[in-house]
Amino acid sequence: MKDFKNYSGDTIYLKLYNCIKDKIKNGSIKNKLPSIRTLAKSLSISQNTVIKTYSLLEKYNYITSKKGSGFYLTYTCDETFYPEDHMKNEDFKYSYFNDKCAINFSSASPESTLFPIDTLKKAIADILDSEGAKALLYENPQGNLDFRQALKNEALKSGISTSIKNIQVISGAQQGIDIISRILIQQNDIIVTEDPTYKGAITTFKENGGKIKHISIEKDGLNLSELEEFIKINPIRLLYTIPIFQNPTGISLSIDKAKKLIFLAQKYNFYIVEDDSSSDLYFTHAIQSIKSYDIYDRVIYIKSYSKIFMPGFRLGYMILPKEITQSVIRAKFTSDISTSGLNQRIFCYFMKNKIWDIFTSQLRDEFSKKQEYLYKKLKQISYFTFDKPEGGLSFWIQLPKGITGEALYFKLLKKGISIIPGIVFSPHFTSYIRLSFAQCSYEDIDTGINTIKDTLLELIDINSK
Repeated sequence: MKDFKNYSGDTIYLKLYNCIKDKIKNGSIKNKLPSIRTLAKSLSISQNTVIKTYSLLEKYNYITSKKGSGFYLTYTCDETFYPEDHMKNEDFKYSYFNDKCAINFSSASPESTLFPIDTLKKAIADILDSEGAKALLYENPQGNLDFRQALKNEALKSGISTSIKNIQVISGAQQGIDIISRILIQQNDIIVTEDPTYKGAITTFKENGGKIKHISIEKDGLNLSELEEFIKINPIRLLYTIPIFQNPTGISLSIDKAKKLIFLAQKYNFYIVEDDSSSDLYFTHAIQSIKSYDIYDRVIYIKSYSKIFMPGFRLGYMILPKEITQSVIRAKFTSDISTSGLNQRIFCYFMKNKIWDIFTSQLRDEFSKKQEYLYKKLKQISYFTFDKPEGGLSFWIQLPKGITGEALYFKLLKKGISIIPGIVFSPHFTSYIRLSFAQCSYEDIDTGINTIKDTLLELIDINSK
């Protein structure tokens, strides 16, 4: 197993998990695994890493633990497939996402043809002409000063008043979540999340020692009655929420609930981690962030541009409560020193020259039409239950009783169509799917929905026999 670092996975324990799983499947490992202490010593890793690995293997029925005896193989060729066994985020990056699917209903990032490439070329040329090699050096760990000033002005348009001292530039929302987790979460701290939610955040909280408590979502956002009943008895460290066009449900938090949530954070002494990746994609009216109501400085606002502007840029920022700002700056420096200075300058150029405003306006126009087109197609499938979000790039759909998202996913995959089964976002939503239209043409929607309808009828027919 000494070659485990060559296997896929974002963390040591995932690499080891994939290594052991592969060796179990090909017969290299038989009967019994080494003890936790023995394996940790032989691979020069911590026992805690091995414990995490063995726990994951046991969860997916590769092994079972026998008290006082050790860990024994239970794998058979007829094992049940769980997509979350192979995927640590919604893009199915761990071997089962088929990027050759003709129709892509899984990705929630715009297709590359919408990116302003010519404008980008001009921006890079202008920046290099004016700043030369300086634009390619390490940047201030907290972020380029001009860019942070532009972000401050942008935030003010959304009702968020802050200082550039409390703005931290990051390489995408996931880095922000990881930094916050590392500086705030201690072993067994309770983290509250919506159910369902973005799995990448859940994974990060757990890897940093957090224990997850899921709270249900209502039509106007997080169930605050359920939340307060829990936090009256159980102190929590963080509450993680996607309040605007929530992933995957598309639901937005009401103003009344946003204000009440701020009050609860102050009353029960916890931070709110607000993940905002889609608020720019509103189709009726802009929705205020929780941070805009933050009179107690309790909200850690994480804004990502990766979803809607060239994901490869890996760019975003955080607006931080004053008391944790310095800790975040230090953690960012140890993470990657700084986010690309050139990318920050490019985005600053876009903001100052109103290019960003024009681009997002065009996206809203494009996607509002596409959402309406898909909505009308989906309404023709009487077996689907869903609501129409006020923005975002997806529909969250409940399937008929007895039909799982996994079953539909696999049948569609064979037909060249990708979707995301609900289990990726929560084990409680096996009969749901998320359909995104970000990378679909109108022709894709026509063909894809017809195929989905036919495939669903096949499953209903099978299920009824």
